[in-house]
Amino acid sequence: MTAVLCCSAAGLPAQAAEALTSAARPPVTAVQQRQPALDQRIALMTAELGLDEHQQAELRRILINQRTQIMKLWSDTSLQPASRVGATRVISARTGDEIRAMLTDEQKAKYNQPRKPHDAAADPNARSVEDWIKATGGN
Repeated sequence: MTAVLCCSAAGLPAQAAEALTSAARPPVTAVQQRQPALDQRIALMTAELGLDEHQQAELRRILINQRTQIMKLWSDTSLQPASRVGATRVISARTGDEIRAMLTDEQKAKYNQPRKPHDAAADPNARSVEDWIKATGGN
């Protein structure tokens, strides 16, 4: 006599239920996971700068290229972390230059506005670097 085991995802612990449901889904790539952030960035820049459809497509290409370069850079184990930081800045600066090159003069004026400094005093729960150093036992 053969016993047939039957179970429902609802009767399993949350981790087991997730394993069953995720096994049916194809794996999600790193690019797909980051797609909503890319779409949000494009939407924000479109709203702020008034980008047309051609500019939106060009911006998408530029930002995907930036992401690819940075991911490749940070996965290169032959580079020291300090070197990666400098190279990341170069990639970001180049990306900014590419974005400026596709903008109209009016859009460039909006894009080049200096950022507002982060006001730590506005957030009563914000911790300073000094607080962190004290908490970790640094001098």
